[in-house]
Amino acid sequence: MRVLFEALRAERVSPIEDGLAGMTGLSPEQRLLLAGLEYVSSRGEAPAREAVTLSETPLPDAALPEGPEGARADAPEDPGPRAPQAPDVAALTPGTADQLSPTAEGAVLIEPSGAQEEAPQVDTEPDRLTSDQSSAVEPIETRDPHEPEAASEGMEADGAAMQLTPEPAPEAQTVPDPDSQAQQSVNPAVVENLVEVPQPGGVPVMPARASTQGDAAVTPLETVKKTVYLKNARMNEPYVGLIEVPGLRGARLLDDGGTGLLLDGEAGTLSGQPGASGDFVVRIQGLLAGRRCDVHANLAVIPDPRSLWISKPHDPTAPFAKEDEDSGVSRGDLLCVAASKRGRSHAREGLFRDDDFALWTGGTGGWNIAVVADGAGSAKYSRRGSQIAVRTIVRDLPPLLEEQLTGQLDGLVAEYLKGVEGAEERIRTQLYLSLATAAFNAAKAIGEEATRVDERASAFSTTLVLSVARKGPHGWFIAGFSIGDGGAAIFDLPSRTVKTLTLADSGEFAGQTRFLQKSEFAAGYEEVAKRLFFDVRDSFTAVLAMTDGITDPKFPTDSAFASADVWSSFWETDLSQSVLLSRENTALERELLAWLDFWSPGNHDDRTIAIMLP
Repeated sequence: MRVLFEALRAERVSPIEDGLAGMTGLSPEQRLLLAGLEYVSSRGEAPAREAVTLSETPLPDAALPEGPEGARADAPEDPGPRAPQAPDVAALTPGTADQLSPTAEGAVLIEPSGAQEEAPQVDTEPDRLTSDQSSAVEPIETRDPHEPEAASEGMEADGAAMQLTPEPAPEAQTVPDPDSQAQQSVNPAVVENLVEVPQPGGVPVMPARASTQGDAAVTPLETVKKTVYLKNARMNEPYVGLIEVPGLRGARLLDDGGTGLLLDGEAGTLSGQPGASGDFVVRIQGLLAGRRCDVHANLAVIPDPRSLWISKPHDPTAPFAKEDEDSGVSRGDLLCVAASKRGRSHAREGLFRDDDFALWTGGTGGWNIAVVADGAGSAKYSRRGSQIAVRTIVRDLPPLLEEQLTGQLDGLVAEYLKGVEGAEERIRTQLYLSLATAAFNAAKAIGEEATRVDERASAFSTTLVLSVARKGPHGWFIAGFSIGDGGAAIFDLPSRTVKTLTLADSGEFAGQTRFLQKSEFAAGYEEVAKRLFFDVRDSFTAVLAMTDGITDPKFPTDSAFASADVWSSFWETDLSQSVLLSRENTALERELLAWLDFWSPGNHDDRTIAIMLP
C-alpha cells in the first residue's frame, strides 16, 4: 500500500475532500485511495482524444454513449519528459482505464475488482501522462448480466481530433449507468459482510468493514454518557440549577426523577420548586459533538426545616397550665388586637407558652391599653408570672390613669405643645404615678403568688412592655413603659416616622435581660422615669408592642428598631401583606395568629404582639 500511495502522489492525485458525498471521518490514506479510484475510472471512461476540447462543466455521464472500438492512434508523440501536472478529469490525455505511471519500483495501480477482464498493459516510461498508439488499450465494457446489450454507434475518429456524434439510439437501447458499471467491477467475495458506502462520481463502491468506531456518517452513532452534580436545592423553595455540560445541544427532559423540575433547553437550566427532600437523579438527553448524549444530573434537596420540627402537646395537668396560643380584640376609640403563640423550641419539648398579653379599652377617660409580657424560659413558673403581670396592669392601670392623669392631661399637653418650661417633666411625673405604679403593683402580685406556692419570686420572672393611648383636643397622647427586652413604638406610614416608647434594656451580660421585680423600683424616681416615654401627634398608623420573639427576627438591633426605613419595610412588605388590619376584617385574629408562625432561622421563641389602630 505504501508503494501504491507513493505512485498516486507522484501523479499529483489529491485526496478527496472530507465530507464529499456524505462521507466524513475517513483517514487521509482512505480519501487518497478514493481519489485514485476516481482518477482511474475517469481515464477508463474517456477514449483517446488528445485534440478534443470540452466545456469546463462536464456533461452528465448518461449523455455520453459508449464510444466505438478503436480510437485514432495517430496522435503526435510525447515531446519528452515533463514535470507532473495535477490531473484534470475533464481534459485528460488518452490512456488506459487501469494505467498509472509507475514508481521507481515499477508498481502500478490496478482497479480492485474480481472482474475477469485481462489487465491492460502499462506504460513503463516514468512521469508520462500520455501514451502513444501502441500503449492504448480499448476500454473495457461492463454491464449488468440481466440487462439487454446497449448499442453504441456513431463515434468517429477523424485525424488528430475526435468528434462525438452519437446517432439516435433505438427505443430498446439503454445507456449504461456508470454507477452500475463500477459496481460490476467489485468482487462479491470481497464485499461480503462489509458495508457498502456510496462513492462520488461513479467511483466503484469502496468496501468498508462495519465498525462501532468512526464517524456517524460511516458507522452508527455512539451514545456519550455524562454525570453532573447540580447545586443543592431546598424543599418548597424556588430553585434554578445550571446543567454544566459544555456544547450540549437540543437538550430534552427524559425523567425529572420525582423532583417536579422543568428543563429550559435554551438556557440549560432546571427550575421549579421541589416538593420532597432527598437525593434525586434527573435524566436529560441531547447532542454533544454530533453524538447522542445522556446526562444524569444528581440533585440533593435539603428538607424544609419546618418539616423537621415536631409539636408535642403540653401537660394539661401541670400547675398553671396555659393554652399554646391565644388572641383577642378590644374596640374603643382605637381598634386593639393581640395574638400570642408558643414558639417552636417550646413546642418541640412539649413545654408551655411563657408569653402573655392583655387589652383594655373604654372607660370615662377614653383610654386604650395594650400590654405584653415574656416569661423567662429559665424560670420554672414564668408562664404564670407573665399572666399575673398583664392581668394586674389591666386591673390597676385604668383607675390610676383616671386618678393621676385624665383630669390634668389636656392642660399639660397644651403647655407642652407651647413649650412651657417644666410641662414635659410634669407629664412624666403623672406617668410615673400611673404607669410605673401599675407595673410595681404587678411585681408585688408576682411576689405574693410565689409566697403562696412556697417558691422564690425569680421562679415567676417575666418582662413587661406597656403602651397607652388617649385622644384629646390637642391630638393623640401616647405613652409607654417597659422592663426587659421586647419593645413598643408609634409608627406612621404616610410620614414614614417612628417613635420608640421603650428603653433598650439588657442585663449584666450579653443575652441577658432585666425582669419585672420590686427591686427594679428601689432606685427611686430618677431611674424609673428613664423608662417612661410619651408623644403627642395628630395621626399615626399604629402603636405596636412586641416580645423579643418578634423584635429579634424583625428588628435584630436597637438601631433597626428605631429605623423608620426598617419599620416601613416591615409594615408594607411583611405584616400588612398577611394581615388585613381593619375593623371590618372578621378573620383578623386568625390571620394574626397565622402570621406569628413566620419562619426565621434561629428564632424559635414564643411570639406575642399587640396592635392599637385608629
